[in-house]
Amino acid sequence: MNKTVPAIIKRAMDGMGIAPCRILTAVSGGADSVCLLLALKDLGYSPHAVHVEHGIRGSESLEDCEYVRNLCVGYGIPVSVVHVDAPAAAESSSMTLEEAARELRWKALRDAADAEGISIIATAHHRMDQAETVLWNLIRGSSLSGLAGIRPVRRDGALTVIRPMLECGRDQIEDYLVQKNVSWRTDSTNADTDITRNAIRLEVLPLLEKLNPEAVSHIAQAASDILCEDEWLEARAERAWESVIISRGEGAGSDWTADRDEIKRCPGAVRRRILHRLISCCEGGGKDITRAHVLAMEDLVFGRSGRSVCFPGGVRAVSEDGILRLTRSNPEMISEIIPLDRDGTYCFPLKNSRIEAEVSYITWSGGEVPKKKYTKYLAYDTIQQNIVLRTRRPGDYIVVNSSMGRRKLKDYLIDEKVPRGERDSLPLIAQGSHVLWVVGMRISEGARVRDGVRAVRIRVKAVPSDPGGDISARESGCRSE
Repeated sequence: MNKTVPAIIKRAMDGMGIAPCRILTAVSGGADSVCLLLALKDLGYSPHAVHVEHGIRGSESLEDCEYVRNLCVGYGIPVSVVHVDAPAAAESSSMTLEEAARELRWKALRDAADAEGISIIATAHHRMDQAETVLWNLIRGSSLSGLAGIRPVRRDGALTVIRPMLECGRDQIEDYLVQKNVSWRTDSTNADTDITRNAIRLEVLPLLEKLNPEAVSHIAQAASDILCEDEWLEARAERAWESVIISRGEGAGSDWTADRDEIKRCPGAVRRRILHRLISCCEGGGKDITRAHVLAMEDLVFGRSGRSVCFPGGVRAVSEDGILRLTRSNPEMISEIIPLDRDGTYCFPLKNSRIEAEVSYITWSGGEVPKKKYTKYLAYDTIQQNIVLRTRRPGDYIVVNSSMGRRKLKDYLIDEKVPRGERDSLPLIAQGSHVLWVVGMRISEGARVRDGVRAVRIRVKAVPSDPGGDISARESGCRSE
């Protein structure tokens, strides 16, 4: 079998049903993208190169621009060069530099495709990129869809994005360029192992290849097999979706309703896809929905009626007789109250983040109380209302001395110089109007534990909505039972 790069690309293009035509090609100046650009031209396609300069590497980045421009002029290939400011975009948003650069790059590619009237964008992801992606998704807790890695074809609105080099190895790519007597550029940041993908490529994959020289190839093959299984499951879930959904919400605050019994009858892999889609539809996107959220939703399906769970974006799901009901409140006006009525992990949405509270009910047996800022032991009165996790309400107070003297929460926050704009979003542990703990600040004197009293241990952490935030935090469970 012919293993040259053009032969591999032609086989991929034939499989996609793409005959010679105009194709927008992302070209960084590295070996991979230069190889794709020239191979497409050799195969009779009409590539239009787009080079995006991200404003990150100074003169080195500008030299890459000049290289790509000269290369395209030499081969008679039209080229568009786009300059963006990724550092400024990252600073003004909640994205990392890498995420901001990727967002700006894709916008530039879409804009160029629209300006040129081209409907296909080709990128130079290859076999090593595929292996990196699969391993990264695996270690951060991805679902089966993540283990399928990079898709050879995906739709982006009216555009079709293709990756015809996924079966190409790095050695084949460089051999092709050497034979054509073509040089390429090397991005100096590729050696930075503080970047996760670089660490996987430079440290993890070489170790795996010592164990088996075909490791990268086998990982890429597994991704291809998983993609086939994933597509079948997705089609099965699509068929089941219509029998599961009772009513669809229209706008923020409206209900989505699903048939619990129909969901129970679905195989596990199909059921979890349906639940993920249900949360995502109500939430309005789904980028912050993790495996933990889906498992919490599955608990609702099989649990007793009356339980509820909160998700990112102000979504609240409640199990009722025979149905699941999901409602999305306006994220700017969240006024949720989460009863902490038993052991478990509870999820509470705020404007730009969410709070996860791990709750354990105990009887305090004495000893020194651990002094941790975000883990507290609180005594409570079992005769009164349940302990809840919420934001402030009129009439809230905190006990400030051993004589049980009360102080209005508003006055306490003013004394502590908490900015006015932050007071309404402070998470509180409360029992009625008695604030037991202003999370991250003080606890009420009326909630101090003593021997033999009923107490609750609460460990709280804030989880940012930024999908590029800490993975271990974002994968934590969110359950309210």
